[in-house]
Amino acid sequence: MFGRQEHQTDEGEEVSVDANLELDLGMVEQSIEAYLKDPSVDLRNELLTVLERLDQQIDRSDAYESSVIGSAAFGYSDKGSVIGETSSASPAEDIPESVLRAQTVLIKAAKRDVTAPTPDTLADLRAADQALSAERSKEGA
Repeated sequence: MFGRQEHQTDEGEEVSVDANLELDLGMVEQSIEAYLKDPSVDLRNELLTVLERLDQQIDRSDAYESSVIGSAAFGYSDKGSVIGETSSASPAEDIPESVLRAQTVLIKAAKRDVTAPTPDTLADLRAADQALSAERSKEGA
């Protein structure tokens, strides 16, 4: 999903996600919503900035995951049990795995559109946004 994560779950299960990562994802979603209402150059640039911030959060998580800190090198470790964690004390929240997958598709579509915008990439972004909304409505039902 995001970089190295290979958390496999059954449909309908929840996954633990770093709360800061989820906040960043929420900011990207808000930025995408604004951009889809008015796909202007200014809003595309704002979306790009928010996507870059998300990438930085993911990079911090990758760095933590690959470090010896908190690893099993010194005994048992639950490192890696929270997607996007940046420390052993990362605050986490559980979200439906299907929502995380839909967020991932949305982020990828947004990155394609901000780097090389075409009518097709914008249509893909709209479709990904609708798919995420559908997943959220299923979870709320």
